[in-house]
Amino acid sequence: MNIKRILSVLVVFLFFLLVACGSAHTNVGVDMRFGPNGPHVSPHVGVDFYGGGRH
Repeated sequence: MNIKRILSVLVVFLFFLLVACGSAHTNVGVDMRFGPNGPHVSPHVGVDFYGGGRH
């Protein structure tokens, strides 16, 4: 009985995790900054979570 309860909680948790990660958007790019020693290129990776509505 106890194993079934733990398994059902894990299944519900995994379902909510998949629904939450379904709205995640990633963006990968390169930034170029100009400083006193010339241009400097730095990569960036971003993760955004979109909650709904119009984008």
